Amino acid sequence: MFFGDPHGNFEPVIAAVERFRPEAIVLLGDLQAQQPLHVELAPILDRTKVYFIHGNHDTDSDLDYDNLFGSELADRNLHGRIVEIAGYKIAGLGGLFRSKIWDPRRPVEEAAFFSADALRRSMRPEERWRDGIARRHRSTIFPEDYQRLLRSPPADILVTHEAAAAHPHGWQAIDELAETLGVQLVIHGHHHRDINYVAEGLMTAAAPFRAFGVDMGSHLAWPRDETGLGSAPQDLLDLATQVFGAAALAWLDKPHEWLDGQTPTAFAAAGGSDKVRSILNAIQHGGVV
Repeated sequence: MFFGDPHGNFEPVIAAVERFRPEAIVLLGDLQAQQPLHVELAPILDRTKVYFIHGNHDTDSDLDYDNLFGSELADRNLHGRIVEIAGYKIAGLGGLFRSKIWDPRRPVEEAAFFSADALRRSMRPEERWRDGIARRHRSTIFPEDYQRLLRSPPADILVTHEAAAAHPHGWQAIDELAETLGVQLVIHGHHHRDINYVAEGLMTAAAPFRAFGVDMGSHLAWPRDETGLGSAPQDLLDLATQVFGAAALAWLDKPHEWLDGQTPTAFAAAGGSDKVRSILNAIQHGGVV
C-alpha cells in the first residue's frame, strides 16, 4: 500500500495497515513525524514492512529532519535506489527539483551543482549545516541522484514525491526516468490529491506506464485484485459513471469518510454495495444517506 503525505498525522496509515494487513507500505514523502518515525509507527512495525521517500517538508526544521533521518527506520529510505519489496522492484526518488541547483528541463551540464558534495565544497565552513549542505537542500534532487537511478537495472514501480508530466505541475524528467527503468506504475505524493491519470483522461491506456497521485490521509493498494479491494460491481460502476463521468473510477478508488475510510470499491466488495449506491444517489439527486 502506498500512502500520501502524512504531514505528521499517521492515524490513517496505522488504521489502514490494521484493517488490510499489507505485506509492505511506502510513504510518499512529507512525513514530518512529531516523534522518531519508528515511535510514530510502533503499533504496526510487527504487522508490515515500512519504507518511505522523503519530501520537501521533511527538511523544514531540525525536528522534521531528525525524526525521519535520525530514526531507526532511516535505512528504509528508497531515495536513489531500487529495493525488492513484496515481490516488486521499487525505485524511489524523493525530494523536489529546485532550479537553483538543477532545472531538469535544461541539460544536466547547465546544473549549478551536480551533487550534494559539489555544493558542500562551494560553501564556507560557517555556511554549512552540520558540516554539510544546507538542511533545505537535503530534500533537493541533484543530477547525481537522478542519473544514478537512470543507470539502474529495470524496476516494476517508481515512487516519487514530484509528479509525472501529465500533472499540471509535473515533470517530463519523471516520465523519462519511468520509461528508462521500464516501470509499469508511477505513484507520487506532494500535490494532495488522489489522481488516477488514465481514469481522469490525463493519460491514455496505451501509455508506457500507469500513474497515480495519492492524497494526504489517503492510500493506494496495489495490485488491486490481490488486496481484497476487487472491482466494483458493474451496476455501481454504471451509476458512478452517470454521476462523475470520466472521474468515476477515481471516485470508486478514493477512501471515503462515510465508509469508515474505505474506498467505495472495497466497501462494496465487503457487502456494502447498498450504502455505496445510496451515497451515489444522494450525490446525484440529493437526499439523506
